Amino acid sequence: MEGSLRILKNVIYTACEKGADLYTLCGALGIHPRDIGDSERRIEGVAPMIRFWTEAVAQTGDMALGLHAGMGSNPSTFGLLGYLMQSCRTLKDACQAVIQYQQTISGWVSYAFQIGKSCELIFLPNPEWWQVSPATARHPVELAMSGGLNYIRIFTGQHMLPVRAELSYSENVLKAEYERIWGCPVYFGKSQNKLVFGEAFADMPLISHNESLHVSFTHILEEKVAELGKSETMGDLIRKTIMADFHGKVPSLEIIAAHMNVSERSLQRKLQQEGESYRSISARIRQELAMNLLKNSDAKVLAISELLGYTEPSAFHRAFKNWTKTSPVKQKSQLTRKPAAN
Repeated sequence: MEGSLRILKNVIYTACEKGADLYTLCGALGIHPRDIGDSERRIEGVAPMIRFWTEAVAQTGDMALGLHAGMGSNPSTFGLLGYLMQSCRTLKDACQAVIQYQQTISGWVSYAFQIGKSCELIFLPNPEWWQVSPATARHPVELAMSGGLNYIRIFTGQHMLPVRAELSYSENVLKAEYERIWGCPVYFGKSQNKLVFGEAFADMPLISHNESLHVSFTHILEEKVAELGKSETMGDLIRKTIMADFHGKVPSLEIIAAHMNVSERSLQRKLQQEGESYRSISARIRQELAMNLLKNSDAKVLAISELLGYTEPSAFHRAFKNWTKTSPVKQKSQLTRKPAAN
């Protein structure tokens, strides 16, 4: 899982305006403040994002930091993709552009767009992050939802309001704030996170439509996607598939090969060329998820064992001991132990 630092730039500045320390926030991400201006810098892994959002919320006291920061977003936040969206003919075209090229900006949130009697913008949290720390994973979802609404208003020149918003998590004390920011009823405990608009939404024209710019930005993004694809190994693709489509539960080699539409022999050969094996990739995924769940969730060891697909807790204990030379219970105690006060 990775994403562009440019997505977080406005969040960092918003948090600092609310009292957060710039150096501490950058330290949580593993960067220096001078790196913020690097439009190509990417943040990899779940742990830095959990640290960043935990620190940002704690320092600002703003439990809806993503919701608020998103309203300050503009198309430049998405870089080339933002400019491509801005040059589109209609809102439907802009939504389809972000879906087609979303891998160029972020793996923290995925986007979908459905047209029926209403038009739905859907925001899907990264499954690996959501599984480990839903409390922090909701912030980039709300950042994307607020940012998306702001983009729509910039693109159309109209103060458009959704018919309703839906969130997949439980209702909290901030409901009135969600409704104030988004300007519509908000419903919790739904199957997906979405902003719902009327049927006319899809064909709304964009005031900044420019066909020649659209062709130019499309060409550049196609090259960028091809470049990203070249740098991705078979091991990377397997990991992404397991996290996105199997939610961290490692399937058999036969199932993953069929799911990826490749033969088992071909998959194994490509992994061998990379110095990898499906067994080693599976073990690393389970180990990383286990460590993250032990550190960042209240889940019991038995629940973690089941979540990772172990049929017996004893099998999980044996595997964990092979990884760390200690038991899951002892490891959880060490990971969650607070440092002694000076």
